[in-house]
Amino acid sequence: MRKNNYVLKEVMLKAAFSALIAMAPIGDLKAQVTLKTPNTTLEVVIKKIQKQMNLRFFYDDSLAKVMVNNIDVKDEKVQNVLNQLLKGKGISFKVEDNVVYLRKENAPVTKEKGNDLKRKITGKVLDESKQPMIGVTVAIKGSTTRAVTDIDGNYQLQTSEADPVLQFSYLGYKTKEMKAHGKDAITTTMDVDSKALDEVVVTALGIKRDKKMLGYSVQDIKSDALNTTGDPSVVGALSGKVAGLQMNTASTGLGGSTKITIRGNSSLTDNNQPLWIVDGVPFSDNNTSNASAYGGYDRGGTSLDINPDDIESISVLKGPNAAALYGSRAGNGVILVTTKKGANKAGFGVSYNGNFTWSSVSQAIKMQNRFGQGSNGAVNYKRNTSGDIESLNGELSFGPELDGHEEYNWYGSKSPYRYTGDKLRDYFNTGFSQFHTVALGNNSEKGHYRLSIGYNDNKGLFKNETLDKLSIDLNAGTVVNKYLSLDGKISLSHMKACNRPLLGLNGEVAQLLLIPGNVSLRSLEENQSSETQIHRNWFGPNQHYSNPYYVRHRYKNSDERWRAFGYYGANINIFDNLKLNAKYSFDYYRTRLQTSDLSLADQAITTGTSTWQDKITTDGMQRGEENHFEHNIQMLLLGNNQLTPKFRVDYSLGGNVMYQKYELFQGGVQNMLNKDVWVYNTGGKLVSGSDNGFNRAMYSVFASAQLAYSEYLSLDLTARNDWSSTLPKGQNSFFYPSASVSFMLSDFMKSIDKPLPSWVTFAKMRTSLAQVGKDPSPYNLYNTRKFEFETGIRKPVVNTIKMNDMLKPEIKTSYELGLDMKFLNNRLGFDFTYYYSVTRNQSMLVDAAAPWSQQWVNAGKILNKGIEMMVYTTPIKTKDLTFNLNMNFAHNSSIVKELAPGVQRIYFNGDNNMPVRVGAVVGGKLGDIYANNLIKRNNAGQVIVNAQGLPQPATGNGNLEQYLLNNPIGNIQPDLLMSVTPSLTFKGISLTAMFDMRFGGSIVSVSEGMATSVGTSERTLNRGEYKEISGVKDYYMVVPGVKEDGSINDIPVSAQAYYSTIGIYKSQKGYAEEFVHSASYIKLKELSLGYSFPKSVLRKTPFTALKLSFVARNLCFLMKHTPGNPDGGYDTTMFSQALDFAAVPYTRTFGFSINVGF
Repeated sequence: MRKNNYVLKEVMLKAAFSALIAMAPIGDLKAQVTLKTPNTTLEVVIKKIQKQMNLRFFYDDSLAKVMVNNIDVKDEKVQNVLNQLLKGKGISFKVEDNVVYLRKENAPVTKEKGNDLKRKITGKVLDESKQPMIGVTVAIKGSTTRAVTDIDGNYQLQTSEADPVLQFSYLGYKTKEMKAHGKDAITTTMDVDSKALDEVVVTALGIKRDKKMLGYSVQDIKSDALNTTGDPSVVGALSGKVAGLQMNTASTGLGGSTKITIRGNSSLTDNNQPLWIVDGVPFSDNNTSNASAYGGYDRGGTSLDINPDDIESISVLKGPNAAALYGSRAGNGVILVTTKKGANKAGFGVSYNGNFTWSSVSQAIKMQNRFGQGSNGAVNYKRNTSGDIESLNGELSFGPELDGHEEYNWYGSKSPYRYTGDKLRDYFNTGFSQFHTVALGNNSEKGHYRLSIGYNDNKGLFKNETLDKLSIDLNAGTVVNKYLSLDGKISLSHMKACNRPLLGLNGEVAQLLLIPGNVSLRSLEENQSSETQIHRNWFGPNQHYSNPYYVRHRYKNSDERWRAFGYYGANINIFDNLKLNAKYSFDYYRTRLQTSDLSLADQAITTGTSTWQDKITTDGMQRGEENHFEHNIQMLLLGNNQLTPKFRVDYSLGGNVMYQKYELFQGGVQNMLNKDVWVYNTGGKLVSGSDNGFNRAMYSVFASAQLAYSEYLSLDLTARNDWSSTLPKGQNSFFYPSASVSFMLSDFMKSIDKPLPSWVTFAKMRTSLAQVGKDPSPYNLYNTRKFEFETGIRKPVVNTIKMNDMLKPEIKTSYELGLDMKFLNNRLGFDFTYYYSVTRNQSMLVDAAAPWSQQWVNAGKILNKGIEMMVYTTPIKTKDLTFNLNMNFAHNSSIVKELAPGVQRIYFNGDNNMPVRVGAVVGGKLGDIYANNLIKRNNAGQVIVNAQGLPQPATGNGNLEQYLLNNPIGNIQPDLLMSVTPSLTFKGISLTAMFDMRFGGSIVSVSEGMATSVGTSERTLNRGEYKEISGVKDYYMVVPGVKEDGSINDIPVSAQAYYSTIGIYKSQKGYAEEFVHSASYIKLKELSLGYSFPKSVLRKTPFTALKLSFVARNLCFLMKHTPGNPDGGYDTTMFSQALDFAAVPYTRTFGFSINVGF
């Protein structure tokens, strides 16, 4: 059997070694074989033996055409057959773990031209996990001398060349060349080829499996493809790289929250996030945002604690079919993170990665620059008691044209009445980020270790906005003896952020949307306070209008997080084909949140002899302390057996004990003793306090088995049973199974000597059926009494929610079909998946009868179905030039089939001050957007104006609620998610880009609606004609539409009246439908251009590797329909996904990176 055949079959053996699972015997030399063959070659005979038995053979290519002896035997032992075939042929064979190695006996020394062989070269070949590689071909370049590594990865060669070049080749790995440089012992590590036919991926419980044997969808991203642009967030680096994975990002400044959903939303409680597993440790990615329509801060997700430079690979298990073994938290999929171990080479090594980037606003909502502060086309003045003009006054921008004439300004002097610049660009600074990681490690036959230190320093777009992070990661492992190996990991991190932007209507961005064009930022900064007034603004200030510089200066906040997670593990080799893995893992973090403000002192002014500083009595501070702890104890038995020559079974059996504890303390004080030092215990009055938390536990047992036939057909079965503390006693056990089948059509056709056409390299079909359960949140079974502090007094809280001691687990059932095809020797391929899932028995709150407001029930049925496709191509591949083009496609539809009995609609938690609601209506799509008001229209869709000529609200024929439900204005779900990644390498130069695309879905631009209502949006440039009607001068226009009688509207209205009517600001009134936009976009998300210095240049330097790169993120939108940022929400909830509300403008990042190895 030739090289390309036997190494193909050995990929599974390598995968098993990497996962520390001993390979079971795959054949039996005592088994019997029937064989009759005339004088033929060794290659032909071996193929005939393998048709009867699943033996592995390794031998040099030069032996393939050796003529062997005739043979005619029946039911003869294989060992005897081999002896007869090879007798007198100068070929011996050796058996190691039932693998047959063939070699020449006393092979005559091959002579190079004109020289005698004088030198022997020996060595070892290792894979990326530093495990020995079997069957690697090692050749002297330019000669016929070659060898094949044995089971320990060893090889030996003889040559007469003074400085030979050794060539190492193995299917699935990049061919490698090394000069001997006078060495007689050369050990090397092979690098995985990303286009390998037999890809090894990490699956549930960290078990590495041959991807072609899986019956469900798994997508694997290696470190070199994960973070090409130096993104300090692993979530950000993952964006666009996985089909079916959607990122919902809050545009809220440094470290803003990002929520991942895989295969769409399926939860009626907005709990759609996947489970994170880092090196086998369940890793909490909680969101700590408290943003709302009127304020709050987004403090990001805890996945920011992972250093992307420590990641070796990420495997995304999509849905229950792949993740069933992980239990109740894995119903929405699993993100498996595998971190780096040891050095990136044999022996000791040091590496450094550095990234330096600058960020600036690239796109923002366009504002009008023609009209200034005022009303009805004229300016308004603030006058003193004598009637003299003091300053310009007025909140709106419906004044006269900005023609530069001298005019009073808002702070009392005169200046040109002209446009003063784009506030949404000019207000922000240039952000800067530096990200450093230093790692040192060692690999040897006895063990490995790796220690890395990462530091990330960020300065944001807002003044004094900072985020710093320090992380330390240590993992190590040792082989005690052939029966026992130990490994462990601990990762420590500290993150601190200061002065994040205040969000919502009171935040800086919202205020920038409202500032008239004639009011300069400089005037606001220099005049934010005076001797008589703490807070000054162009109008007010009041609850709706604030000076953004005052907000930045007086609203202080910080959040700080300490984290430790890791594990300790032992691997016991009971037998060659049976192992026991024991692991204790933990994840602990503590977060401190602090805010301080003078928000209640905005109106403090001088009275008599008192200054405004003396009047401040409501200065306050709020602090929260959050503690999260989880530990898991897991035992896992792993085994495999060759049941017959063609049937193999791999199996696992295990159990897990999980315990969680969460604590949250929050308190607020006022009347600080020192108004410039915000220390919690200096507050004069405790105004609020709460102490919440929960404990939860889960006990689990699970099992899996894979039955494989001839390595082209496999059946996978899993089962898990959980006992949850959040379910009622006696009813807290729930069981869920899964099954999947994988069929390699291409391998099957070869086995029956009817191979597919040569241009079809690989063909596989797969299908799976799975079920997974999810337990409810803690403390929803029984009503208990709660207390909280109010104005310094501990008071009981009336609980209006009725608990339910009969709650059942949520169940998700999923079905999946897939087809994987590769063509033209892997130059073209695709991986297609269709899935269909139903989620039932969700724990949800519904309206209840008095005295309760709501009650917990099991209800709901959500249907998710969709398709995913990964397409990968290599259009150009030469010796020096390679061009790859990879694409991801995903479509998902989430349909609401049922809610609770008697319930036809629910709304997701959101802010009542917003003009829309997001919810679920039976028969509709999950995530439909419903307006609070709709414009009255006729059957042709024309606007019906009122007697004043303005749009009027629809009445729904007396049933407005049902009318609004019947007419959603959009949906948050995209129709298609897509990414395109072209990459080009030429010698040491690499160029990679990623285009992120979304088609379909809707977003309501509340930002545009706010700016329209006050006259600052670009939309309000259309103001009609300035003229006098009925003695009143103003800009007049006619609203397109009809009157109540059906005639064409001809009633002129002022532009101010029209835009104030449709705009959405200060209340739920206005018409959100006027500001609905398609959420579709195409953006150039990533770009990197790098140069790797060749080894010949580095040979005389201390470096073993050196790469310099230009990097960029979020460069530009090639297409978008929203006036602002499509990722414009103030958090990542399903409600916020429908909104662009006072979002931080779209930010572009440029920089460079350096990667060094020693």
